[in-house]
Amino acid sequence: MDDKEAINLLEKQIKALEQAGIDMSGDRTFFYVGEYDLALEGVYVAHKKHPGVLNAQEVQALVDDFGMDTAEFDR
Repeated sequence: MDDKEAINLLEKQIKALEQAGIDMSGDRTFFYVGEYDLALEGVYVAHKKHPGVLNAQEVQALVDDFGMDTAEFDR
């Protein structure tokens, strides 16, 4: 996926978590200032804490696209 697609998908994930009532305010701030990797970390952690809210394949696609090392979050 190209950068624009990844950024749009990341924003979609943040919105879905917010609609589920999960506080993503800090991650939205990271997103707005262009710190997409930090916003993705928040999305990933929220995805782990609240399984079923997000599409796991979309989250994994973002992780792969950003080259994120999830080892510290998967413990």
